[in-house]
Amino acid sequence: MTQYIIEYFGGTKGDLLCRFLNGFDPDISPKRSNITIPPDIGCINWLKLANPHHLTIDRFEEVLVTNSHKYLSSHPLWVTHNKEYFKLLDKYGYKILKLRFEKKHYTTICIESNLKNRGGLVDQTGSAIPRNPLILQIQTMVQALRFQGLDWDTFLTSDLDAVGGRRDLKNAWNQRAYDYELFLSGNNEKREFIDYSDLYLNFNCGILNEYDIEEWKFLVRSSWCDYKENGYMDWDRPYPETMPKSPFGDVIEKWIKENG
Repeated sequence: MTQYIIEYFGGTKGDLLCRFLNGFDPDISPKRSNITIPPDIGCINWLKLANPHHLTIDRFEEVLVTNSHKYLSSHPLWVTHNKEYFKLLDKYGYKILKLRFEKKHYTTICIESNLKNRGGLVDQTGSAIPRNPLILQIQTMVQALRFQGLDWDTFLTSDLDAVGGRRDLKNAWNQRAYDYELFLSGNNEKREFIDYSDLYLNFNCGILNEYDIEEWKFLVRSSWCDYKENGYMDWDRPYPETMPKSPFGDVIEKWIKENG
């Protein structure tokens, strides 16, 4: 059986899509801005690590070997600039489906990611909830380890920076537009593509064929955040011409230069 990695940027509903395509219950959490809880794949899903320095080839292979689901969610696979990772994809029979989107989606995607993935640090209005970020990071790791039979040595201290602090929802474009451009403009080798609008707005993506479209529409409606400010879901809102560089983008560009 060919297996598929859904490569997506946080905020584009990758876990929702994978759960639906695999026939799993949606497991949407209203208390965390309607985030979808990632499915258990039998090990920690290292493919969710944002920083390519942390996604070692051993971790990459562990996920490919352990996962038994047809569809597997993954954050951007910058690591595939290193061809050794592609060899493992071929070895274990995986293909990558890259979830693409447009500039008019950038602000919504960033706000959705901030609300859902930092749900412990902001509420639905974007207001700060007093909570220690380090505690949140530790809790995230505990959830990942639970029922896996793994010990703390599985993690490196450097992995703690995978969960960031609260971001300003008013400046969503400046936070991530440059990073989205890096994701969309490069690293497209050996990939098939699926489209954000086709999946979540028009409901006509080919990958949804033979699935219950009415159920999918209901799940997508249930997954949007209860938030209407700062351009969220305003597809006609003009977007800036400039894209300020980000610290994360600097890390990615340096990694690509060293490994491409």
